[in-house]
Amino acid sequence: MGRDWNGARPNAGNGAQIGLVQAVALIAYAAWVIGVALHHEAWFDEMQAWLLARDNSLGMLVGHYARYEGTPALWHVILWVAVRAGLPFSAIWTLSAACAIAGAAIIVRFAPFPLFLRLGLLASYFYGYQFSVIARGYCLDLLLVPMAAALFPARVDRPLRYALVVGLLANVNVFSFLAAAVLGLELLVRQIAARRIFQRQALAALALAGGCGLFALWTVWQPADNGFLAQTAPQKPLGATLLFLANALFDRGAVWSAVSQAGPEFGIGILLSVMLLGQLVRLALTGRDRALSLALLAAPIMFTAAVYSEPWHAGVFFALIVFVLWINWGNPATDPDDAQARRILIVALSLLEVMQGMQTLHSGIEDIHGSYSAGKPAARAIMAWRNEHPHGRIAAFGMQSFETQPWMPRNEFANYHGGTPKPQYVNWAAGEPWHALPRPAEWSRLLATRPDLVLAAQNWLPSDVKQDPGRAACRAGYGIAQTFAAGMIWRGVVIDNPLILFARATSGPCAKPESSQAPPPA
Repeated sequence: MGRDWNGARPNAGNGAQIGLVQAVALIAYAAWVIGVALHHEAWFDEMQAWLLARDNSLGMLVGHYARYEGTPALWHVILWVAVRAGLPFSAIWTLSAACAIAGAAIIVRFAPFPLFLRLGLLASYFYGYQFSVIARGYCLDLLLVPMAAALFPARVDRPLRYALVVGLLANVNVFSFLAAAVLGLELLVRQIAARRIFQRQALAALALAGGCGLFALWTVWQPADNGFLAQTAPQKPLGATLLFLANALFDRGAVWSAVSQAGPEFGIGILLSVMLLGQLVRLALTGRDRALSLALLAAPIMFTAAVYSEPWHAGVFFALIVFVLWINWGNPATDPDDAQARRILIVALSLLEVMQGMQTLHSGIEDIHGSYSAGKPAARAIMAWRNEHPHGRIAAFGMQSFETQPWMPRNEFANYHGGTPKPQYVNWAAGEPWHALPRPAEWSRLLATRPDLVLAAQNWLPSDVKQDPGRAACRAGYGIAQTFAAGMIWRGVVIDNPLILFARATSGPCAKPESSQAPPPA
């Protein structure tokens, strides 16, 4: 049942009360996650992994397509099993919610923090919303990282369970792989130091962790023709690092505002994040696991600065921060300065949990009352139009247009693999003609082919079309048939992400005579 403020085990009487508080908190947490998830509309990344798992053999999924996604294949394998067990796409959220609730139970029951900090972690943004409600592989970090922390003290004497968790962690995502590599190496060093390296259990554990790590490396190794990174803009190392820290901890001062990461508010967030990270490093330096702790913190930061990261990757870093806090919480305070630093750290963590808790609440409310994705209603409109126009040509433009695919019985987009029923997922190979992240010039080239209907993600339209899509479409001989509102949510801020259905005008002021239509590109 964890420890009290001073790190001591509670007595039997207090233990019953604490156990009741823990149970009530977990029930409330589960109710929140499930309640919000029931209203959440799955977006592109959720559906992409699902469709890949649905439409491929296990060998093709693991050995070929997962590496194009830039991630090890554990989440895809789980989805592959779930699909064949009969779980519908509409219930994909049950997998992320289950991981989050199980991970929360481990934290509440076993973490060494004071009870209020343990319960506050449940309200933090990544536990309370981003990784629990949105069903992506990152939900596995919410379970595996606390599990590894709980098993950490016994890793030398009982290494097999710990090695299994570390091996699984390596197969979640690239940031988790880096963490697992650090944890696996530390396990090897500890086994050597304890002179257990040649014992059967130690050898089995190291072989398990190493084998899982090599498998993850094989599945994530990037093919030469992966076109995803080629379609993304490079990041500036310092800016990417500061943004990564802010996204993991304090991203801005006014946490309930609708302005995300801009101006003085963002500067305040960076300052608070750096200060908290500094206190965490100070705590780690007082213990015997200082090298491990610093490596766990440094590896994702260096990867972000040198290679690539997205905002949600900071959630993995947040989970690793919890791990480092967990294994160092019992470090002795050797002088009054250490005790003072511990009090400052507790205050900083409390502030973090309160501020992120507000963002969790804000995000959940926005998700319940808004539409995270417009895929489902847009799919209904496309299928209704298809029933009336069985031979019409429908085109898709932009990544979010594919959020319709799980809700349609087949691929309806003529500009994707010639309109063949499958695949319905995005192929990230460089040779794929359809670009999920299109350049602005591709919009006019698409309209030149004169499809009857175009479903476009507004975010990928040229800037002049975004400003006045109706007028721009009319000049090209199209009209807006329907707009489907949607907004992705990040730390409580709604980022508009609508889909627009354009129909070719056959009469009226927007119609263009056939003689004036541009010929299709060669």
